[in-house]
Amino acid sequence: MANGSFHYKISWGQKMTLDELYSKIPTWIEKDKSEWNHLTLLAYFCYKYKQKHNVRFIFASWKGDLAKTKECKDISKVYKKFLHESYASMKGAAKKEERTRVIYKVYNYINWMFDYKFRSGDRSVTGTKIFQAPSMINEFERLYSAYLSKKKNTSKLDAFKAFVSSEYPDIFSSHQFNDVNDIKIFKRYVQGYNLSKNSDHYKVISKAESMGLI
Repeated sequence: MANGSFHYKISWGQKMTLDELYSKIPTWIEKDKSEWNHLTLLAYFCYKYKQKHNVRFIFASWKGDLAKTKECKDISKVYKKFLHESYASMKGAAKKEERTRVIYKVYNYINWMFDYKFRSGDRSVTGTKIFQAPSMINEFERLYSAYLSKKKNTSKLDAFKAFVSSEYPDIFSSHQFNDVNDIKIFKRYVQGYNLSKNSDHYKVISKAESMGLI
């Protein structure tokens, strides 16, 4: 669907009491993230709120339908804000992948608010409106981007180490490759000894360069 809308994959009751809502939340949030939507995200917010404060979150107005709460509108707006601007023109698998990407992002945004931004001190998360604040979004975007970049580099480093260990075990056992700086040191070492460009050592450097590690 266009304009940031998406299919509901979790079954939601027509009307429920708050007791019923909170009894269902653990089951909903255990689902794979590919089955989540903005309602699941709101349910997760409620879970985190209760976990943090040991009391239930009180909605601005509760009429038995999670989708009709003010808080649902707040979370939905955050979800739509994080969608790529080309989402409406995406098709099939690309659209599904983008939805899942944003679900993970909002999920991490909620965690960041509770577990990092307001983990201590006098201030705390008291509602969903704050998630729309530009200052909060911008700070989270900066940190989340750095987190994803580090995660990507870690994955590439692991793949590189697996390659060297498999293809050049003698080099792997003689040198450290725990981070990018180790690879740079290894490169300077190889260059310092003027080893042949056809040597195994240079092949290791070439692999690191092709993977964008150095």
